[in-house]
Amino acid sequence: MFEREVENIKQKILSRASGKEKISFTEIMTWDIPQSVKDYFNIYAERILSEEVLNSLYSKRFDQDNPDFISARKKLVGTLKNALLLTYSEFENAADKASRFALNFVLRPEWTLVKIIFKNEDMKTTEQIIDSLSNLNEYTYYKRLITKILEKHTSNEIKIDLFKRMLRKIDEEVLKNVSIKDLLSIVEPVFNFFKFANDLNSVPAEALIIYYNDKGIENIVKEIELERDLHGRTKFTMSDLEIILKRVLKPSTVEQEFTTLTETSTTEGKTELVEAKLEEKGEIEPVELESAPKLEAKLPDLNTLIDEKSKEKFIKKIFKRNEEKFFEAIDKLNSINSWKEASAFIDSIFIEHEIDPYSDEAIEFTDFVYRRYFPGMR
Repeated sequence: MFEREVENIKQKILSRASGKEKISFTEIMTWDIPQSVKDYFNIYAERILSEEVLNSLYSKRFDQDNPDFISARKKLVGTLKNALLLTYSEFENAADKASRFALNFVLRPEWTLVKIIFKNEDMKTTEQIIDSLSNLNEYTYYKRLITKILEKHTSNEIKIDLFKRMLRKIDEEVLKNVSIKDLLSIVEPVFNFFKFANDLNSVPAEALIIYYNDKGIENIVKEIELERDLHGRTKFTMSDLEIILKRVLKPSTVEQEFTTLTETSTTEGKTELVEAKLEEKGEIEPVELESAPKLEAKLPDLNTLIDEKSKEKFIKKIFKRNEEKFFEAIDKLNSINSWKEASAFIDSIFIEHEIDPYSDEAIEFTDFVYRRYFPGMR
């Protein structure tokens, strides 16, 4: 699902460069397109620069922890990005990936942030995490809160499991400490994505279910599913969602006086509030992520979900042409009843086979498995 929206966004992006042989990075950043799309072009531009120009700056010849060196490198990267030109072929390829990235980022921000930052590693330094976050300006509250937490963290190394808990804890505290108005503001990127794609002010029920499942907010998911299944509501406006949030979250328990979390002028106070709530609980403690909603029907067999062409691709690209390994992995995944456990197993596959979890085939494989637990995701 959502293939139409992804294609619509891709075509709208391409239309802005119609007839051009070269497209500048700075021009792309001025376009009225979803911020998540711009975020991908930011990542893409730095990837090009790293591969073609900046490799030597990341070598052991330089002290990678030297603050002056880090500052100078960032300044150089910014200067080079502003002068970067893409051929139309490069731009077309990036536009396709950007539209898919944007869908994943707006609907599954926690999942996507982990994949972008950690790739196929299980540990990153605080500097590496903060540097990765610098390119992301959708859902800015993650960047602000994570940066503040990491600045006070006693260790310079962050394991992937701790980072996942940080993200989940941030969303839990935001949910408890901001107003209904703020919660609606936070979900705006989802509405902006579908409005840009379809020119409509409503969002499919499945999209909101995926969004709130990513945050582990099961009570909101159940209300949306109830509206969909009992009342036939397949799309939701912002007003519809507001009614659901008020029904699920008692307004009297929510801090109504706060201004929107995403507004730059007032974010600092809100960030400090949520950060303070996190600090009240001490160091980020391990917490059990809420499991996926229980499904009445038996989970489908991945052998029937994955088409033959995709199977061949995964065997070749992910499992290094080892067909036996592929089917062993599918059998294992078929025995797993929760997305949380399945996601951890997929991570172990990518680590074992040294696969970039944000490569096209890795994303496609993950999405096939994700659909087993959450029907409706593309």
